[in-house]
Amino acid sequence: MKGLLSVTFTACVGAACLGVACVGAQDPAHKTANSAIVTVTSNLPDAQVYVDGRFVGAISFIKAGMALDPGTHRLELRHDDYFSRFAELDLHKAEKKQLDLDLAPVLP
Repeated sequence: MKGLLSVTFTACVGAACLGVACVGAQDPAHKTANSAIVTVTSNLPDAQVYVDGRFVGAISFIKAGMALDPGTHRLELRHDDYFSRFAELDLHKAEKKQLDLDLAPVLP
């Protein structure tokens, strides 16, 4: 039993660290003068945001926006039982961009 608890604890701590690392890379508090800030709203506040294939967090967690490097990025919004939405972004230095991406439910 002790071995199982150790493995479970290690897996949970590893997952938590990975989540913080992925979100921290997009944290607007770590922005530079060159960073663009992208905010996303949707009809589903718990939809998951991915940027360039990397999980960033739920929309409700990143309300202040995401700091991204200037350039081209692919943003994806996902939620179970809903069609995903994609947006191609061409961001410029210090740009602020607001996206409103509503998701449509998958038909049964």
